Amino acid sequence: MKKTFTFLFLVVALGASAQSSKLLYFWGFNAATGATEAQVFTPDFAINGIPPSLAYAGTAGVTAGFATTDTINQQVTPSGSTNYVKILTPYAPFTWTLPTTGYKNIVVTYAIFASGKGSKTNTISYSIDGGKTWDSAGMVLTHVDNGTAPSTTTQTGVGTYNLTNTTGTPMDKIVLDFSKVAGADNNPLFEVQTTYVETGGGNDRYHNLSVNGDAALLAISLQFFNGAIVNKTAKLIWTSSNEVDAKSFSIEASTDRKSFTSVGSVDAKNVKGLNSYEFETAAPIATTYYRLKLIDKNGSFTYSSIVVLNASVATKKIAIFPNPATNYITLSHTQATAGAIVKILSTSGKVVSTTAIQQGTTQTTVDVTKLAKGSYYVSFQSNGEATTSQFVK
Repeated sequence: MKKTFTFLFLVVALGASAQSSKLLYFWGFNAATGATEAQVFTPDFAINGIPPSLAYAGTAGVTAGFATTDTINQQVTPSGSTNYVKILTPYAPFTWTLPTTGYKNIVVTYAIFASGKGSKTNTISYSIDGGKTWDSAGMVLTHVDNGTAPSTTTQTGVGTYNLTNTTGTPMDKIVLDFSKVAGADNNPLFEVQTTYVETGGGNDRYHNLSVNGDAALLAISLQFFNGAIVNKTAKLIWTSSNEVDAKSFSIEASTDRKSFTSVGSVDAKNVKGLNSYEFETAAPIATTYYRLKLIDKNGSFTYSSIVVLNASVATKKIAIFPNPATNYITLSHTQATAGAIVKILSTSGKVVSTTAIQQGTTQTTVDVTKLAKGSYYVSFQSNGEATTSQFVK
């Protein structure tokens, strides 16, 4: 009998020191006067991998090309004039999608000032689930005020700063330290957002936005982590590799995605190659968030992605045909968002096939000719959510 389950993935990792070393992304906002918003928001530098993006929801958009002599936080020398960008009223959220896959100790820095009627009170929040929920807890905000009190430095863990600088030269400097935020590290869904207090007719002006981080070298490499509710039991399965001096996996659960407690532990096999594990516990009635704490023998550790389970929530279905399959399977699924993929996994959790899906499609065909006969899982992953079914070849 075919079973269908739904999971939500949120990447969570452990932050360490506040010092960041490698430039991941940088925007100088040096586009010429009259540049489009897309041109203004094109990064001057980005590491290889998932690209970052900036999006301003204000109906008036942005205006580029205003010269400044400031070099505050300049990470990449501009090829032409040094300019800044205006975020125009009426104000709306300014959202920065900043994938941190492979990096930890994330620090975001930028220069800013407001016009005389611009927003003086700005609030920063972050999301570790692609914009579904927002928080400021754990983030340390440093504001170097070069306005009425030049070079005055204030720090806050709340996420709000107040601008007195209406002239620039030099602009204020904002530093957002996420090194103590569980979820900012090694997270392809990490986002930062600014919201504003409208004062009428003004604008806020940004310059030299950078994102830095340290390489996240993991002693245990987690290849796959998933879960399902089967016969009133929550079953978690995962596979890992590179288990050198690995100690154990602590299974942690939370009902608010913030406070986690251990519900069990599994000893690491500590064997090179691919290792498979599973853990079972009573199915939760309320929505429960599960994660793995990967612990080394020396006491260091890191966290896995999060799997969300709820026995009372009906699952979204994907249809697979033909089933059993011979050479191809076709999936009917919800409309795919950007970056959607289909993964085929063995019953032990090993990924045997990954297929990129075109945005907007609702049906995908996958070649399974080279797969050995047996049972497999199919995971359709779109918009941070995964739906899993089984098929037989």
